[in-house]
Amino acid sequence: MKESTKNIIPTLSELLQLEHLVASTGFSLLPKQPVHSVLAGKHASKLRGRGLDFEEVRKYVAGDDIRNIDWRVTARTQITSTKVFTEEKEKPVLVVTDMTPGMFFGSQVYTKSFIATQMAALSAFKVLKNGDRFGGLVFTNDECKVFAPQRSRKVVMQYLQKLVDESQELANENSPIKPKTEVFEQALLRTVSMATHDYLVMVLSDFYEISPKSQKHLIQLSRHNDVILCRITDPLEEKLPKNKLVLSNGDLQLMWESEKKNSGENYEKNYMQNRSEFFKSMEKYGIPVINLNTVETIDMQLKSLFKSKLKVKKR
Repeated sequence: MKESTKNIIPTLSELLQLEHLVASTGFSLLPKQPVHSVLAGKHASKLRGRGLDFEEVRKYVAGDDIRNIDWRVTARTQITSTKVFTEEKEKPVLVVTDMTPGMFFGSQVYTKSFIATQMAALSAFKVLKNGDRFGGLVFTNDECKVFAPQRSRKVVMQYLQKLVDESQELANENSPIKPKTEVFEQALLRTVSMATHDYLVMVLSDFYEISPKSQKHLIQLSRHNDVILCRITDPLEEKLPKNKLVLSNGDLQLMWESEKKNSGENYEKNYMQNRSEFFKSMEKYGIPVINLNTVETIDMQLKSLFKSKLKVKKR
């Protein structure tokens, strides 16, 4: 690889080398509820079914199978109660990767698209290692490429090659950066149609310009699936330097002065407010948001993540 593209455009061989991190970092992302481990096959899930191992009796909620109502407990307590069973089952995984032009940005070491590609590769290798079905979507401003979940290394390789190809396209892209609101909505809508029940869905993006409709799709996904959001940011996005900057979307240019009319301070406040609102919205529905950055190596970020352990409020 040319030195000028290092940390910007990944190669397939570089992504394949990440496979060893799956074992060395104890790679596992989801909290213990509602499954006992994430991206690990044969997950123990709480299901409303019959002919399974009995686990507990709890209050009946709309949507429960009426055949599982425990009439003895219901008669004794005067509260409609249902039996819950435990089944060991496969957990298909969908990884949704944002490869729109806005992801091709990095002020220090890596680009956001580079980190997203590495995280997608690590997730794919974990799924492959544990024998679960891997699939997902790669979306750009022009298309949404879908990979149906399969228990196949071939699918993983095709997915990674698509990420490499799109990374190269981003580097060659000369057209202006367009809002990705609509393509993000479309990608999540496709994901909703694929992830019917008991999937693990991981979304890799900076979540810029995420619309209420996109958030609605994420909430809809979380009702019957486990959803993890990996938010990738760059330090320059959080706080712009005080000196003058020339900002551009590839078409128009703007001279930015942080100290003029408190522009820098107002920018930081708006950034933190939008971030806080997004986090609170996702937390309300038990959707964890993992923060990744463009400064540290992916292995160091994962080690730090697992030391702190991901915590999510129960719904």
